[in-house]
Amino acid sequence: MPYQRPRLPSALASVLAAGTVLAVASCSHITPIGPAATTPQPRHLRSPFVLEAMRIQPATPASGCPAGSVALSGGPGQCYRKLGTPVTITSAAVSSHLPTPPPGQETPPYGFVITVPAANQVALTAVTTTAADAHGYLSISVAGRTWLLPRVLQPFTSPHFEITFPSRNQVLQLQRMLAASS
Repeated sequence: MPYQRPRLPSALASVLAAGTVLAVASCSHITPIGPAATTPQPRHLRSPFVLEAMRIQPATPASGCPAGSVALSGGPGQCYRKLGTPVTITSAAVSSHLPTPPPGQETPPYGFVITVPAANQVALTAVTTTAADAHGYLSISVAGRTWLLPRVLQPFTSPHFEITFPSRNQVLQLQRMLAASS
């Protein structure tokens, strides 16, 4: 599996700087999928999303967050720093389910696949390269809410990636926010 779960307290779901909500991510996953994945063609999204590389680091007892970092509300002692250039995606295909995993591989509880257009592939690879090189994470922001996704261990070289959460409600909420407009 190309990602490692972040070691963050479950109380991490709370307000980030500027009122952005950070959902619990300790059990969520983001996984690149190879070129053989079949998903619908990208369409204009109901709400665009932003992917951003981030680094999580501990606060120091004496001075708090290191310079250039911001404290995570609800995650005592945790700070984050944005890395590189964020990527805004306005069109994508959002599936209603996950593909069937290969034999012997466990099926995540709830999730969906996002396929970005070819025009966004270079930017997707760049943001995931930044996160992987920094041993960092990705965040996905939609309509003013942000979910922290697990550590990126390698850049995404495909336009397809899947997002899973332990809660069906989390998946449905994010999926509805992204779902292509009719």
